Amino acid sequence: MIKRILLGLSGCDFSSVAIRRAVELASAHQAEITAATVLDVKNIRRVGRVPIGAGAAANELRDFRTQQTLERIEESIAAFETACRKADVACEVQRETGDPYQRILLAARYHDLMIMNLRHMFEYGVKGDAHYNPRKLLVQLLSGGARPLIAHAEKYRPVRRVLVAFSGSAASSKTMKRFAQMRLWPEAKTRVLVCSADEQAAEQLGVDATQYLTSHGFTTESVLRTGDPHQIIAEDAKRWNADMIVLGCGSHTLFRKGSMGKTASHLIRNTSLPLFLGQ
Repeated sequence: MIKRILLGLSGCDFSSVAIRRAVELASAHQAEITAATVLDVKNIRRVGRVPIGAGAAANELRDFRTQQTLERIEESIAAFETACRKADVACEVQRETGDPYQRILLAARYHDLMIMNLRHMFEYGVKGDAHYNPRKLLVQLLSGGARPLIAHAEKYRPVRRVLVAFSGSAASSKTMKRFAQMRLWPEAKTRVLVCSADEQAAEQLGVDATQYLTSHGFTTESVLRTGDPHQIIAEDAKRWNADMIVLGCGSHTLFRKGSMGKTASHLIRNTSLPLFLGQ
């Protein structure tokens, strides 16, 4: 059951997809949505080294970026409020200023589910600091505990087929259970994908995970694969025509080169599918 959804508005073309998904879930589950915008003034106003005599021009650029960002924020808020009004979904907007990581992490404590853009987070289509990395921010949020989180891709697609990447680890088990218990898409068909060099152990993991999902009312099957998990997951998702990937990632593995940390980082960078990420 979900009652409160936190939606990060990015102000770019992909915001419409995240808004549509949030409104869809809120309507289905009688939930309310909090849309959060974050004006990262430090990022927007950073213009790099300013040559002697170019201070006035640099300030004009900073002011232009700030004004443009504010306009994009208001545009995204207007689109969000219109969508909620049409669907008769309860909503509110939080306009924040400062470090996106700290602001969203705090808000995540009081929401059941987070929905963020996979590629663009709080950029609002305005070029700021060249070192700003939305994917790094997403990893930071996950590591900080902003979970479960749907990292949305660029295109909307109905969720009818969900690939559950399962390793038997505590993180993947918790994520699978959270996905099943939330029942966001109870009619979706699920496939448990187990990647392991130990065929016997992998087969048992597949059986156990399939039985768990079946007990929660999902139509489920399992497949076993050997090889590099992040390549196998992407390939199987494409081959099976999955609409979403469920992936567990422990707090301490995202910044390390461990298997699941590597897999999560790779999919965040490369997949064209939305990800359901948890612990």
